[in-house]
Amino acid sequence: VVVQAIQALDDLDKTLNLFAGRVREWYGLHFPELDRLVEKHETYARLVANLGRRESFTAESLEGEGLPQAKARQTAEAAQRSMGADLEDRDLEQIQSMCKNILALYDVRSRLEGYLASTTEEVAPNVTALAGPLLGARLIALAGGLNNLAKMPASTIQVLGAEKALFRSLRSGAPPPKHGVIFQHPSLHEARIWQRGKVARAVAGKLAIAARVDAFSGRYVGDELKGEVEKRIEEIKERYQMPPPRKPPAGRPPRKAPPR
Repeated sequence: VVVQAIQALDDLDKTLNLFAGRVREWYGLHFPELDRLVEKHETYARLVANLGRRESFTAESLEGEGLPQAKARQTAEAAQRSMGADLEDRDLEQIQSMCKNILALYDVRSRLEGYLASTTEEVAPNVTALAGPLLGARLIALAGGLNNLAKMPASTIQVLGAEKALFRSLRSGAPPPKHGVIFQHPSLHEARIWQRGKVARAVAGKLAIAARVDAFSGRYVGDELKGEVEKRIEEIKERYQMPPPRKPPAGRPPRKAPPR
């Protein structure tokens, strides 16, 4: 169930990105400046669906749609001096209809995400406590099920989702990847670059334990594992505050300091 739900969520994200890109390009004929002013696809679709022509993009109407005051004024000024072309009513109706469909898909995505969170927490409470529902579900999907994830060593869990980079490193001798999809873990992507390998090992080690407990025991030890991970990450951040010295390229002697 978790595998199917996370795959459905990924398919929805791909579809939303595809439709949103088409709407931005289409409506950009009329109001091209809006593309760089509004980054979030859902907000862009809502503004176009509710306001329509760029003449309706006033500071008051934009604030009514939830934009911050400064952003609303900036967007309204861009609408007044826009170099876009005029749109016929039938063209605008089609664009707004597509925007409404995009907003409906975002609603479906929100409900699916809530369902996925509750299902993952029920199936794998310890993994969910440690990684969060979405990352936990993604790890289970990549492993092919909770039992498969529980049988994996921590080193494999650490690079799940980075198989291409791993095989490339084995063929070419390039450095192997330090992490895969667990990079989505907040403790990992917020860490400094030179700390991420150690943080990834710490997180993957506890995830391996959490998956085994979920699959074969059923006890809840999520809070305990989470506390141990946080403690270990604090130790890493304190011990490795500065980046390690760079190693000289192979075959080249280290530079000597010039005489004073």
